[in-house]
Amino acid sequence: MRIRSLFAAAAALILGASIVICSSGCNSKTADNTSEITVNSGDILAEMTIQIGEETGKIRFKLFPEVAPKGVDNFVKLAESGYYNGKTIHRVIKDFMIQGGSLRGNGAGGTTADKQEVPRETSDRMRAYYGALGYAEDSDGINSQFFIVNNKTPFDIAKTAESIQSDLEEYAERLTDEDKKVYEDYLSKLNAVPDDVKSKYLSTGGAFSIDGNYTIFGQAIEGFEILDKISEVEVSSGNAIDDKQGIDSKPTVSITIKKIEIARIPYIEETQATTTKKSVRPAVTTAETTAQAEESPAAVDTTDNTVQPADTQAESVPADTQTDSSAVDTLTTVQSEETPAPAEE
Repeated sequence: MRIRSLFAAAAALILGASIVICSSGCNSKTADNTSEITVNSGDILAEMTIQIGEETGKIRFKLFPEVAPKGVDNFVKLAESGYYNGKTIHRVIKDFMIQGGSLRGNGAGGTTADKQEVPRETSDRMRAYYGALGYAEDSDGINSQFFIVNNKTPFDIAKTAESIQSDLEEYAERLTDEDKKVYEDYLSKLNAVPDDVKSKYLSTGGAFSIDGNYTIFGQAIEGFEILDKISEVEVSSGNAIDDKQGIDSKPTVSITIKKIEIARIPYIEETQATTTKKSVRPAVTTAETTAQAEESPAAVDTTDNTVQPADTQAESVPADTQTDSSAVDTLTTVQSEETPAPAEE
């Protein structure tokens, strides 16, 4: 069975040499973005076409309905309805994240696909690594606004934990009870991280400070060069939430989401019927036996190959985020002081 040709027929826009594609019999199906990312039968992929000034590029994502069923469903429905077409990337913070999908394309407003509340869906296995796709939130929760983590600076969780432990011991007498609790809580969070998560943050980077606080429902698998180009655009003031912190985040060049296309990888089944062949008597020279031979059935080869389409049932999740700077964000030994949360204005 030609898996690549079947995939092309069902989702040609997602094909890429760097993606591992498994058939329905593959046992390595990934249900989170901490494990090695593979593309398997039944997976849902999204291709985001973005125009940066005069240049156009694509970022491709694998979505994770196993972890965030409602969030994935919301994103897929919005994309397939054409909601994102023409919307902008309105917020760019280098070494943190980019954000888009607002209702008016300027950071204000958003909507869910079914006009229903989309809950926050988090998992210890879905982390804010470089290239992670998540939902922003505002006071009303999640809607259509999303963010993509663009920080690829390695983050050493073990070393950070050691540094905080040292600070607690050295400055314990000078810390207020409130500040001490902030350090202790963050230290506990760091120490609870599994080894494979620590390893991935160290190798790929990300935004560890937002882990567990936002829905991460996808992971970029191709097009990182486009993400990096967006991250390098010139920015100015103009986004209220960042202006309050003295952070420039409004792109000075137009960054437009041309479209987001969804592909579902089909389930593949190969069925071969038993091949039966009926014998044919050898021809003889007489006219009578020749006529009898002509009446004998020829060899029959019956092979039935069937392909079933993907059975995709995703559910929904929203987007937009406004959070105040927490005491943890001020720990220079842990995360940058200038790391705002994904947020709607």
